[in-house]
Formats: sequence, structure tokens, C-alpha cells
Amino acid sequence: MASKWELAQTLDFIAQERTKSARPKTRLLTDGEPILNVMVLKRTHSDAGEHVILPSDIDKCNWVYLRSQLDVPGSQWMAQSFVEPLMRLGEWRVFLIGGKPVYTVHTLKNRDRNTWSWDMVRTYYTLEELK
Repeated sequence: MASKWELAQTLDFIAQERTKSARPKTRLLTDGEPILNVMVLKRTHSDAGEHVILPSDIDKCNWVYLRSQLDVPGSQWMAQSFVEPLMRLGEWRVFLIGGKPVYTVHTLKNRDRNTWSWDMVRTYYTLEELK
């Protein structure tokens, strides 16, 4: 939960150096800087999508709201480029223990309820099949 910034940096490194793949740009926000409507805002020290603000959440895209959500000591806000297909297609989360995949879930946004749901993945395509 607290290591979202470090995780983003690690994933950026893996994407650049190992998989040679694209990743959303992520950076720490500076208090008071302009908030663009193309950013997803994420707070460190949070989980379960609780402190994720999408560009469509206009009432939360301001510093009065963001500051009011810094109740956990050391928490910070990050800005990440918005990846529209994630909203439509969801994402796959692979949970590793000791470097080995234990299980995979598919998370998907329920637009009607404005919540995220997930299902355990039982079958999936290989990377070769996806290419």
C-alpha cells in the first residue's frame, strides 16, 4: 500500500529494460500544481482503488480535495497518464509469492455502480498467442 511510488518506478524499469514495453507515465505531484484532465491521480498509502481519481471525477480534481485526503502520514499524490482501454477492458493482476505466480485476477470497472470488481482467472492466452 505505501510503496505505490516505488512500485511505479520498478515497473517503469522493468518495462524499459526487460520487456521493452510501454507503460503509463507516472510522477509525483507537487502541491498546488495544475491538475490536467488527462491524468489519473493515485495516492500512496491506499489500496483497493480507494484513492484513485479519474479525469471524469471533476469534483475531486482539485487541491482542496486532494489535501483533505492526506490523512495518512507520508502519503503523497501521483499523476499517471490516463489509459482509456483499461476502463473498457480492465486489467489482469498477477500475484507473486517468492517470484512465482500464485493466482491471477481480472479487474473491471462497473460504470453503473462506480466500483471495481474482479474475477479469478482460470484460463488465459499466452504471450505468444496475444502477439
